[in-house]
Amino acid sequence: LLFIVEQYIGKPLSVSEIKSIFFLYDRLSFSADLIDYLVQYCVGKGKKDFRYIEKVALNWHEEQITTPEQAKDYVGKYDRSVYTVMKALGKTGVPTPKEVTYITRWTKDFGFTDDIIIEACERTVMATDKHRFEDADSILTSWKQSNVHCLEDIRSADSTYKRKKNVQ
Repeated sequence: LLFIVEQYIGKPLSVSEIKSIFFLYDRLSFSADLIDYLVQYCVGKGKKDFRYIEKVALNWHEEQITTPEQAKDYVGKYDRSVYTVMKALGKTGVPTPKEVTYITRWTKDFGFTDDIIIEACERTVMATDKHRFEDADSILTSWKQSNVHCLEDIRSADSTYKRKKNVQ
């Protein structure tokens, strides 16, 4: 396993990096196959730093991921939804746990599809440069309360909002 990791990283492992791998194996109970996939995944994202690899491993451990198959399912969904939203909000880099919490709320709790979330993000970006997640959350919470399920529902909700605003 150490030899394989060295091949992915492209250099001999330091003592501290070897200790990190033992930590994953002994303390987190990651199998050799899961560690292999973890390092492949991180290196594939251009991240060879062991602090990053450990952070990903701890996240997987919290999510109770124990097999490479579970990890593949998790990163596939995580990357697709989270990074699409991050990009729509003009954010780059690794999302913070709070940002992931917002996105999870929108996709899982609210059940919104990416196109609905992207629409809210685009409105947020046009309206403000700060507090983008909070503003997008406010829009999506309002749409959830208005029973929005598709882009046509948004147009209808916008029309209703404009009518009410003109009456006042």
